[in-house]
Amino acid sequence: MSRNIDQWPAPRESKKLKVIIASASRSGTLGLYKAMKILGYKPYHMYECCAIGGVPHMKVLKEAVTSEHNRLSGIKKYTKADYDKWLADYDCVVEIPSYVGPDLIQAYAQDPDVKFIFTERPPEKWAVSVNNTVAGVVAAGDRFPFSILKYFDTTLYEFFTLNKVMYGALTGCTMPGHPDNERLLQKWYTDYVKTVKAIVPADRLCHIQLSDGLNWEKICPFLDLPIPTEEYPDRNEPEKFKARVEGFLKSKVISLAFVLALQVHCHDGNNILDPDRGINVLIFLAQMIHRAILHPQALPGILRVVNGRHGSTQTRSGSGIHA
Repeated sequence: MSRNIDQWPAPRESKKLKVIIASASRSGTLGLYKAMKILGYKPYHMYECCAIGGVPHMKVLKEAVTSEHNRLSGIKKYTKADYDKWLADYDCVVEIPSYVGPDLIQAYAQDPDVKFIFTERPPEKWAVSVNNTVAGVVAAGDRFPFSILKYFDTTLYEFFTLNKVMYGALTGCTMPGHPDNERLLQKWYTDYVKTVKAIVPADRLCHIQLSDGLNWEKICPFLDLPIPTEEYPDRNEPEKFKARVEGFLKSKVISLAFVLALQVHCHDGNNILDPDRGINVLIFLAQMIHRAILHPQALPGILRVVNGRHGSTQTRSGSGIHA
């Protein structure tokens, strides 16, 4: 079976991987991603994958996760050569190893020049944090409006599919509310912590209990770097996670609203550039979709507003706008 990574051209130049932050997501990894950038590294994190790398990177990450966690997929597991190609533009990787399995950690643990940072928190707190954030993204992809919009935008589709695959790998494909969900999450995390500690040589591992704090003093001496004058980045609270995800999705919603507005005007026989119609419809659709995302419980009222707009447009133009 041909894989997505096999379609990538061999990189002309490659950065040597220097630091692996093996921590699981929701363990201070966004702050570490920002911190590594301040220290001069070029780190690869979920945000980098989705917002910067886009569809090609999301497909490769999904493929790597699937090859590790679904033996019936028929996808050949990734090797160090595959990781070298994938991460050629980066010298640090953050939280990705927790999703793709121990092979990535094992491959680079054999390189004496690669250092590892690992933050740990109580399994029960980690599980709650994951369900307060990542699980919400997965659920959003399965309900209106994204349950429909994702089929009209490749980035949205790959983003929600990737999150579903990754979350399922941690939970045995259960969702919050399932009687085994939190137990499976905690078990996965406990097993993963043991795996990291067993693979990585102790003299190349900076192990930090998140409850003890995460700051420059914890990581800079380990990396043989001076402590920056800039403050250490804020911890990633759930609200900040949600704000970042919303910001990523907002641009896609606006783009889709524009496409929908264009289709409406083509059907309606009016010029999309007409300032009295095109821009107003664009703004109206963007507002309605955004409200539906933030407040899905208000969907019936939103649909009534849209239908009212529909009726008034028919009266003015003499030709209907059909959903």
